Amino acid sequence: MEYYILSLKWSNGKGKYVWWGPDSAGYTEDLNKAGVYTEEDLAKRPFYYRNTSTYPVPVETVKQMITQTVVPSYSENWDLMKINLAELKEY
Repeated sequence: MEYYILSLKWSNGKGKYVWWGPDSAGYTEDLNKAGVYTEEDLAKRPFYYRNTSTYPVPVETVKQMITQTVVPSYSENWDLMKINLAELKEY
């Protein structure tokens, strides 16, 4: 089983969950940038990964909690959709 590591410390009162980055380095709200940890990782340092500041949550559980997938309106995404706003006529 694979896990995300939830930062209880940094998630409390924030309205969004904060996850550990890869290799136990940094924090992120973006699951695409979060680290994925194995049971083997957790077994090596059980108190490090499960304490009053951090808690391992199964990846499958987190996937069930996702309520929306948002596509940011970056210029690269407009290009991918082949939309040139300057060429369009106003309705």
